[in-house]
Amino acid sequence: MNPAGSIGSCGRSDISATRRPRKELARELAFFRKNRRRMRYAELADEAMGIGSGVVEAANKVLVVQRMKRSGMRWRIRSGQAVLSFRALQISGLFDRTWSDLMAARDAAANENHALPYRSIAA
Repeated sequence: MNPAGSIGSCGRSDISATRRPRKELARELAFFRKNRRRMRYAELADEAMGIGSGVVEAANKVLVVQRMKRSGMRWRIRSGQAVLSFRALQISGLFDRTWSDLMAARDAAANENHALPYRSIAA
């Protein structure tokens, strides 16, 4: 028996056994064609842009986990969201500008005798 022949025939039967139906392949091909503009991995890699979820997961760890999951801490949704909003502004460097805008809006409302309640600042 010729080993090359047996490998060839074995390979051939393996291929036919694992072939996907045309419908399934057509569906997958259509998906890739439809989403081609989202799959610019080489271009993004050339620009040193992240293409994985690691950046998002690291941001979550820094923003949320380190602040919200300290020992013994419990949060309600409203108060937890207020802390996370503050922390996101602080980490992004937008806190001072946002606070100034918020205080200007509060002063404008107070000048119109429609003062905003204090709690709306944290919400």
